[in-house]
Amino acid sequence: NEPSCTAGDVNSDGIYNVLDIVATVNFVLSLQTPDENQACAADVNGDGIINVLDIVSLVNLVISN
Repeated sequence: NEPSCTAGDVNSDGIYNVLDIVATVNFVLSLQTPDENQACAADVNGDGIINVLDIVSLVNLVISN
């Protein structure tokens, strides 16, 4: 049962912003543990892991909006 999410919208508020970036950084640094939907959304590039590449992709999403 796959979680449904919008890639990049880590806090599920309907927009991409610095709050999503901060949450993703916290997951990458292991300061917080994402739930299923957060993990789905934080994996912006869809490669199955949350890492700096997802942060870069998310920053690009925020800048382009």
